[in-house]
Amino acid sequence: MSMLKNRFSFIVVAASCIFSIQQSVAGPLTSAEVTKIINRVSVIDPAKGGHPAVLRDIIKDDLGLQTGAKSRSELLFQDNTLTRIGAETFFSFKTGTRDLTLEKGSMLLQVPKGLGGAKIHTAAVTAAVTGTTIMMEYAPGRYIKVLVLEGSLRLSRNGTFGHSLLLRPGKMVIMRPDAKEIPGPVDVDLARIVKTSTLVNFPGGDTLPSMPLIQAAINDQAKELATGVLVSTHLVMGHGNNVILTSDDQLVKTAGRAGLGSVNAAANVGLSGNGLPTVSGATVPTFLGQTPVGTNSPTAVSSGPLGAQIPAVPPPLGPGH
Repeated sequence: MSMLKNRFSFIVVAASCIFSIQQSVAGPLTSAEVTKIINRVSVIDPAKGGHPAVLRDIIKDDLGLQTGAKSRSELLFQDNTLTRIGAETFFSFKTGTRDLTLEKGSMLLQVPKGLGGAKIHTAAVTAAVTGTTIMMEYAPGRYIKVLVLEGSLRLSRNGTFGHSLLLRPGKMVIMRPDAKEIPGPVDVDLARIVKTSTLVNFPGGDTLPSMPLIQAAINDQAKELATGVLVSTHLVMGHGNNVILTSDDQLVKTAGRAGLGSVNAAANVGLSGNGLPTVSGATVPTFLGQTPVGTNSPTAVSSGPLGAQIPAVPPPLGPGH
């Protein structure tokens, strides 16, 4: 009798596990509704051309969404996966899959926990996410930026096998589309990005559902800054992949001109073996192949799709830490 009872319990437990697994398997994305429109947004039909988007437009099948200059839009999928796209962006997805395509521009993607995630494709890399909030910017022929706000993401180069990089909250990869390998990530100031990003702070938009998780990641980063695991720098990134190194006064003035309010300029710079500021082991003058960065003529920093990014860099660490 006891053996029969134990066997019955095992069957019940096994059945419950199978049911739980089935419940967690994500269904495909079937359609997305346009929930926010700022300035010029168009629905693109490859067969018929484009027309101005209106609220509650349904994007599915071969349709895509395109934004003009100084324009943004928001899409909500049938399973509450949220997508926000920035200016001059073209976005689409393959109905019946969880595959999204960013042909150009910037986007924020928030996938609720337990839905199995999604894949974001560009011409150069693919980002596979689970229950995660991420931001991505792609300028064809120029650069790709991928940032995790909460959760995790695995980034891989298209057409290659076996080489990928796992990104966690606060980590960002910046690379050229034609790069042979994915470079090591840098640590960025999550609090500053959340405060200044035009995709996080969407006019008329609701607070991101994942904001409590993002705040938890910000708190974790604050602890690392407080204990010296991360060290603040004067490296500031605005639109594109331009990076400048500023003095205390210049950092405050630059932020003021860009309308970002006050910036904590009491920062130390992590040093490499040759005494130059470092970003994940790469010296600033050769950071992502950009021209040497000076401190005498700071450029204006704009509050762009990925925010005013102020990397927070740990003491000398190798790429990919």
